[in-house]
Amino acid sequence: MVKTYLGTFGPSVRAFQSAMLGGMCAVCALAGCTVTPIDNTPQPTVCEPSNTLLEVFATLDDADHPCREWIDQTHGRVARSGSASAAVWSRSTQAGAALLVSAVHTLGVGWFGPANTEIQAELRDPSQEAGVVRLTFVAPEGGAMDDEISPMFDFFNLPTPAVQNNNFFLNILPRYDAFVAVVDDQKLTSGLLIPQPDELHLAPPNIYDPLERTTTAPTFSDVDAGDMVMAIGFPAEGSFAGEMTASIGTVLSASEIDGVLQMLADAGDEEGSIEYDPEVEFIYRGPAAGGMSGGGVFNESAELVGVLVRASDPLGGVQYVRAVRMEYLVGELNAEFELLPENEKEVIGQYLDSAN
Repeated sequence: MVKTYLGTFGPSVRAFQSAMLGGMCAVCALAGCTVTPIDNTPQPTVCEPSNTLLEVFATLDDADHPCREWIDQTHGRVARSGSASAAVWSRSTQAGAALLVSAVHTLGVGWFGPANTEIQAELRDPSQEAGVVRLTFVAPEGGAMDDEISPMFDFFNLPTPAVQNNNFFLNILPRYDAFVAVVDDQKLTSGLLIPQPDELHLAPPNIYDPLERTTTAPTFSDVDAGDMVMAIGFPAEGSFAGEMTASIGTVLSASEIDGVLQMLADAGDEEGSIEYDPEVEFIYRGPAAGGMSGGGVFNESAELVGVLVRASDPLGGVQYVRAVRMEYLVGELNAEFELLPENEKEVIGQYLDSAN
């Protein structure tokens, strides 16, 4: 979905990336999408699938808005990540730190390995990784953004074929476009100088999670056709730029997706040429904007079900959004863990979700 242009960088300049906090982002667009979704003015007054976005904090300020409760239950788990978005998956680990998910393309080519090379799936000991300061969480009491920033520590990445590890990740498929990081309780003040985080703290971030979805099972779930979902992220363009927004849509069935992809292909939209991968992704009908990439998708029980990665151009005012299933991402992480030697399992296992 949201292709956030960050340029091509390598791990050696991650500190520079974090210092800029996405400020170097010259263009932020959706994959195959050249049009910003229709501005939702006035704010929608219903809580149902729509072609327009909801401004999160304005909705929370309206005690009578039908979407207020759903947004209140979910928004505290979504973070701004540079010029894109991310979501806290679990704060229940043996080590005490937390797990965060986002989209690989929001990091820029070079993060997990040189451009035009094949990247292998990998689990890392986050305590041995340098923290990269790029996250802004919602304030612990909810309803507003925190005024401090936080680091993330690399933990797990999916593989990436060499042919997709280039061109700003504009062509990366959902199967490869998600990662898991570890986050802790560090809060730093941004300024002209690059804030330097400590080594990983074994304590979770203090986030607003009134239903304790990040600390009790299940910390994630899956979706079926017809389910209503809410995606939350931070558009980097248009009238919503920099604001936390929500997208509400309906998950499509395989037969509906066949028709939608044909329609998009006929319209010349890139998304119409990308085959649906049901094991990996779900597609919902709803709005999205550049910068929402990596944001969380939640079901009506406020459970995390996916990570936003791609979207179509509006077609007749309607968009179609792809999200990587949490069930797939967690399954791939667990499969990689099982391949580790026993001594490495002892180290890495401390950081796995222990609630489920």
